[in-house]
Amino acid sequence: MRVVIVSDFGSVNGGAAKVAIESARGLAEAGVEIVFACAIGPVSERLDHPLISVELYPGEEIWQVGNKVAAARQGIWNTPAHAFLTDLLARQPRGETLVHLHQWTKAFSPAAIAAAGESGLPVAITMHDYFSFCPVGGYFDFKAGAPCQQTPMSVGCITANCDRASYIHKLVRVARQWRSDEAMRKLRAPLFIHVSDFARRFAEPFLPKQAQHAVVENMMEAQKRRPVDVAKNRHALFLGRFTQEKAGDILALAAQDAGMPVRFVGEGPLAEEIARLNPQAEIRGWVPAEQVFDEIAAARCLVLPSLWYEPGPLVIAEARSLGVPVVLSRTTGPASWIEDGEDGILVEGGDRTGLAKALGRLIDDNAAARMGAAAYRRYWDDPLTMQRHVRRLIEAYRPVLTAAA
Repeated sequence: MRVVIVSDFGSVNGGAAKVAIESARGLAEAGVEIVFACAIGPVSERLDHPLISVELYPGEEIWQVGNKVAAARQGIWNTPAHAFLTDLLARQPRGETLVHLHQWTKAFSPAAIAAAGESGLPVAITMHDYFSFCPVGGYFDFKAGAPCQQTPMSVGCITANCDRASYIHKLVRVARQWRSDEAMRKLRAPLFIHVSDFARRFAEPFLPKQAQHAVVENMMEAQKRRPVDVAKNRHALFLGRFTQEKAGDILALAAQDAGMPVRFVGEGPLAEEIARLNPQAEIRGWVPAEQVFDEIAAARCLVLPSLWYEPGPLVIAEARSLGVPVVLSRTTGPASWIEDGEDGILVEGGDRTGLAKALGRLIDDNAAARMGAAAYRRYWDDPLTMQRHVRRLIEAYRPVLTAAA
C-alpha cells in the first residue's frame, strides 16, 4: 500500500498539519509507503523515515503573496500546483496507491482536488474543518456570531456577509468554493474521513452523494499518569484561541456568575474583552507544548464553550486522559465522547446561564472528583493512540483501494 498525503505545510503550524505529519509517520512505521506532498517549508524532521519520501512544491501561503489580486487568483486555482500534483500522481503505481488530502486551502488550492480526481487514483479527504462544502470553512456567521443557517453555496450563502474579514474576502472564498465543488463532483467515490461521530453526522448531508464515510479520530499520544485530584484544584481552564466562535467571552461571564475562578491560556482578539468582562479572570499566553498537560492538571475542569460546530479538538481528550472533567458545547465533535453528568457536562453553545449552572455543579468537590474519575476511566478504556489511529485509517483505506483495483 502506498499513500500520497497532500498537506499545504511540511511542518507543524496547526492541527491539520500536525495530524497529516504524525499520520504519515505512523503509517510509515506500520509499513505503508508514504509520499508526502507539501507546498510550504520547512519540512518536519518527523518525516525523516525510510518509507517516507517528501515532494516539495515551491509554493507560498496564499495571503503572503504580495499582490492581492494574484493572491486571490492563486487561492481560487493554483495552476502550477495542479501541474506539480498531476505529474506526481501520474508516477504512482496503479492499484496500490491512494491520495489522501489533508489541507489545500492555504497553498495548493482546489487544484489539488482536481489533480487527485483526474489521476484515477482513489481519494480520501480528512475533514479537519468544513472547507469541503463551506466557503468560510467553519459553517459559522462571524457577523451574527452564530452558526450559519444557509445552505452552502445557495443564493443566501453567496449573498451573506458572514466572513470574518470582509464581504470582498467572502466573494474570493465563494469563487474558490465553486472550483472546489466542481472538482469534488468529479471524484468517483471519495472517502471522507471524519474526526468524530458528531462531525460525520453534521457534515455528511452537505457532501457528495457518491461519497463513502469513515470516522477516524485524531491521535493523541499521552503518557498515562495518575489521575488528577481535581477536588484540590479551584479554577476552570480555557485553552485555545480567544476568538468569537470559541466563546471565551461567554465563559468569562459565566464563571463570574458561578463564582468560579477561571484561567485563560492562549491568545487572540478577544483578550481585552475577556479581561473587561471578568476582571478576576487570569489571562496567560500560550504555554510550550510540553507544558500543556501540566496546565490542564492544575485545573478543576476544562471548558470548551464553542459556538461553531468544532469537529474534534484534542484538548478534550488531553483533559480526560488526566481525569479532569470537561464542560463543552453539545454541538462539538467531542460531545459524542461524553455521558452528560457522568464524566463531563454538555451545554448549549452560547447559553451563559446553562454554562454558569454547569460550573456551579463542579464547585462541589464530590461532583468534580466523581466526574474526573469517570473521565479518566473511560478515556483509558480506549485511548487515542497512534496505533489505534493507524489501524482505523488502514481499515478505511482497504475497501476503497479494493474497489479501485
